[in-house]
Amino acid sequence: MLRVLFVILLLLNLLVLAWNLDLLAPAGLPADHGREPERLHQQVRPELLQVTPLGVPARNASQAASQAAIQAAPASDLPAASSASKP
Repeated sequence: MLRVLFVILLLLNLLVLAWNLDLLAPAGLPADHGREPERLHQQVRPELLQVTPLGVPARNASQAASQAAIQAAPASDLPAASSASKP
């Protein structure tokens, strides 16, 4: 009885492994790996993200992020620059 249970569990384990490796995709059972590549495309300016140590106060980190955003923004995006260029 215990041998039969062991064999059944082993076969089920092999079946889950085959499903996870996408070996059952031709049979219409593709594995769902939970990947969401569209989220990477929805990010807005991810290069501005800065990781700071825990000891740095949040006020300094936000000031640094806003400075980086100002420096990285083209002059046409800044409201003062666009109004100053128009006479």
